[in-house]
Amino acid sequence: MTTASSIDNAAGAYVRHRFVRAFGASYMVFIVAACALALLIGIAGAVAIGGESVLTLPLGIALALLLVVPGIFVLGAIGALADVLHRRVSGAALIMAGIYILFASFSLVLTGFADAGDDTPWFVISGLLGMPIGYETLRHAWWQFSAPRADFLAVRGWRASPWQVLATFRRQLGLPAFLSYVGKKRLRATLLYFVVALMNIGLIMALMLPIMFGSFAAEDDPLVIAGMLTVMVGLLAANVFGAGNIVARDAEADATALYQSVREWDARAPIVFLRAFNQDHHRVPVAGGDVFARWPAGISRSRTLDELLLEHGSPYGPVIAIGDPRDPVPPLGAARVFVPERGNGWQDVVRGLVEASKCVVMCPNTGGGVQWELDLIASSASGLNVIFLASPELNRADTIALFKRLTPLPEIAADQTPIAAYAEQGEWRVLTAKTFTLNAYTAALNASLQALLGLQGAALIRADLAAEQNSATVDRLRVARA
Repeated sequence: MTTASSIDNAAGAYVRHRFVRAFGASYMVFIVAACALALLIGIAGAVAIGGESVLTLPLGIALALLLVVPGIFVLGAIGALADVLHRRVSGAALIMAGIYILFASFSLVLTGFADAGDDTPWFVISGLLGMPIGYETLRHAWWQFSAPRADFLAVRGWRASPWQVLATFRRQLGLPAFLSYVGKKRLRATLLYFVVALMNIGLIMALMLPIMFGSFAAEDDPLVIAGMLTVMVGLLAANVFGAGNIVARDAEADATALYQSVREWDARAPIVFLRAFNQDHHRVPVAGGDVFARWPAGISRSRTLDELLLEHGSPYGPVIAIGDPRDPVPPLGAARVFVPERGNGWQDVVRGLVEASKCVVMCPNTGGGVQWELDLIASSASGLNVIFLASPELNRADTIALFKRLTPLPEIAADQTPIAAYAEQGEWRVLTAKTFTLNAYTAALNASLQALLGLQGAALIRADLAAEQNSATVDRLRVARA
């Protein structure tokens, strides 16, 4: 038996969900940065008055960190608590936040026009910027409040358990989920992704302009005003001209190099990605949302299915794929296993990966190796979890023909195309969409992973500890046999 359902309702919320997440991340970054800066300035000022700044500054920095770090854990704990709330409860809170932002922004505009003073333009600009932020927040909040649970989870994706405070805090800062499953040397990549979130502070700082200018009125030093304005305008301009995307690409390159050695620290059963090599660089565009919602860094950037699977599959297991021997520099995505280009050695490697996998995600096309991989999946154990994703370069007719080979495809609407399929408890479920966008692929992949593997993900199993445990088990068996 096969059932088909559209993923379009979930896909339609993708851009605004990402906007609200980026706005929340920029707010968190702003709080952390402002607290840290205020503490450092206060301590440095106190030290300078004492005339011992050089000797005691390291102690001042240490004290500042001692005060800021516990605050970070508190923020992470609050975020973890928010994640366990019912979607309608958190949606209602977002509705209130959206209404407050709209009301406050409208009040700023009225205040600016009513009081014709030096600060009038800044009040008006801040209010005009706040209105679309409140509008985007309110629209997404209402969708979250009213959407079916499955659609909401498909857009939201994986969340760490409430006890994983650091993982939750990294997500609150806008960092990708797979960084929680990088066992070492992730500091540089983490800092680069943090800079991307920092670029989005321009939205928050624009809303803070009136308050800041009110405090500047009593400031005698014009250099302070000029410095703060430079920071604000610089961050806003950086977003407009795409600096955040440039930093994001650098962060992705660093993360790519790190993730290639994932098996050195991650001993969980893998998520295996089967696809044709020519699909590695095919990028899927983002659709929908207005210009303002797509403004924050990274929201409107197209991505490959490889990147998508890394982001949403890594909480369940290390994402692994066969590497293209003609392209030894892998893209951001699954860790590559390279095999000789000639002969059938790759088939043995694929067979071994599939047998050891937690889930196989396959993006079949009309290539010659597809049938062998399909035969392998068909001959594997009945408990094998398989997700088929439509190839974005195929047209609707070819996609439907291909899915008919994979599943007993039912009749679907004329404006829909199969985008994903998986078997749950012996019944095939086909997800459809109007167009092949990143929005639709994200919702379809999340819905499929959650149906087959649950919502919690899997705890990281360190490879070195697993090897030690296996060795100890072997030694105990030898002693018992002796």
